[in-house]
Amino acid sequence: MVSHYALHHHGRALNSALSLHARYAFTFDPESRIGRHYPTAYQGVGIATYTFWDHDLTGTPMALYIFQGAHIADIGSVLSLGYEWNLGISWGWHPNDAMNSRCNVLINVALPLTWRVSPHWELSLTPDYTHFSNGDTAFPNSGTNMFGLRLGATYLFSEEHAVARARRYISHDEELATKSFAEHITYDIIIYGAWRADRFMDGDSFYVVNEALPIVGLNFQPTYQINDHFGLGASLDIQADSSLNLYGGIMDDNRNTIGYSRPPLWQQMEVGLSIRGEVRAPIFTVGVGFGINALNTGYDTSLFYTTFSLKAFLTPSLFLHIGYRYNSTQYTHNLMYGIGFRL
Repeated sequence: MVSHYALHHHGRALNSALSLHARYAFTFDPESRIGRHYPTAYQGVGIATYTFWDHDLTGTPMALYIFQGAHIADIGSVLSLGYEWNLGISWGWHPNDAMNSRCNVLINVALPLTWRVSPHWELSLTPDYTHFSNGDTAFPNSGTNMFGLRLGATYLFSEEHAVARARRYISHDEELATKSFAEHITYDIIIYGAWRADRFMDGDSFYVVNEALPIVGLNFQPTYQINDHFGLGASLDIQADSSLNLYGGIMDDNRNTIGYSRPPLWQQMEVGLSIRGEVRAPIFTVGVGFGINALNTGYDTSLFYTTFSLKAFLTPSLFLHIGYRYNSTQYTHNLMYGIGFRL
């Protein structure tokens, strides 16, 4: 089901959608170090096409995404519950009153319920939530949300992997590896950038700046690694945002903003401290943060903010960083594309 207050056509709300996915996933050798630490984790790449049954309004978008999931708990001898996330890019949208952009970010979270029919075959029933957004790179950006149900079938090619997955593979070696894990603190330095379109108030007038206004940021994140799966820490978050606290809008006859004024630099800076939690898995680490902004300096800044991030490790010390920042804990503010270094 699609749910969005702004997605209407001829007075009719669009409340249904259909998607078709083709995906490839892999697991690590159960005898490898990663396989012993994460025996049920899988990851891969997928491509999908979506229809909202109104091509003139939304187009027929496609998406390319990465995904990762793992087992949470067994329910009896043949059923199991897991989790999965998807992150990617979608294209082929028709700009509309919900999202004025042809390319949008795709975020999906799901809770697969899996039936192990045989060692090689699995059937799944998966409730999920999907969010499409341009990350405020264009205005408007109220997003499109889908609450859905996926039906899937999985074939496991490797005999060894099939048996290991069916038995929820846990070996004596993995127990030794888990016991030998040393709790420690890691230090991540993240540099990121993005761009944003904005709207602002000046007096009683409303203005839209539908252009790319750059954002740069720096995070310093010490994290206490509790075990191979979870970490808890804090982050010093510094962001310079050229879209903040604009004023003095000038519009042409078509109500396009053709001029505005910028405040002093310190009124376009955000410096905050956030609490961060991370879930670790092979290659990827998913994190969430809740922070307080010490520089709450104008009408366009917020005291509280929330971050969601994905780290994709290229080496043990170097990773790509993709994130979202929400101001006031609920309104999307900007994307975060960057690179990080683990000390």
